[in-house]
Amino acid sequence: MPREDLLEVEVVDPIIESKSEIKPILHEEKQTVVHCSMPCQIGMGARIWKSTYLITDGGTKIPLLFWDGISQAPYWTIIEHNGFFKFTLFFGGLPNDCKTFTLKEEIPEPGGFEVKGIRRNKSDVYRVTVI
Repeated sequence: MPREDLLEVEVVDPIIESKSEIKPILHEEKQTVVHCSMPCQIGMGARIWKSTYLITDGGTKIPLLFWDGISQAPYWTIIEHNGFFKFTLFFGGLPNDCKTFTLKEEIPEPGGFEVKGIRRNKSDVYRVTVI
């Protein structure tokens, strides 16, 4: 038995016009990886601040996105060996025109590190020693 309160609806495929001069834009996700080594002794503490950046030769700050092998401030990683403590930092991608950059930990107390003059490479994966 048909219901009188239902409406009949006709489904029509939409007309989609495209122009041949429209070109697709490709977005490539980029990131920069910095493997860090720091001289250490048993019992030392290490931490990374979220206010750590890559600073391009043009002055652009690339933010820290993620870190591995080290605690984020205010927490500390206590080092249990002598030699070198290793950790990895992940940043957003560097601009295409960047040739050199600085790794800088900008913190509100003494002890932040800075590695200047890191030369850009094709892989955007770097190894540095921080002191």
